[in-house]
Amino acid sequence: MDGRAPEGFPVAACARCGREVLVHLEVDEQGGERRRCLHCDAEIDPACLRWVPEAALETLGYAIYGEGCGRPGCGGGGCGRRPA
Repeated sequence: MDGRAPEGFPVAACARCGREVLVHLEVDEQGGERRRCLHCDAEIDPACLRWVPEAALETLGYAIYGEGCGRPGCGGGGCGRRPA
């Protein structure tokens, strides 16, 4: 590896969920890093990670929505700033 951070989003197969999932990073009390399933929190082997671009997330059942205003409910149709 050349020292640069990977681009995109980390995904891996989760045996418990039975599908490819987004993976999050957890840091334990000793500073150790663990990769975990975003849905069920199962531990994921870091060697099994692959990085996908945003455009590939839809094929895995995910979507990224616009920025919104930051208020609770924004993006879910409950934004008070949205015109009627």
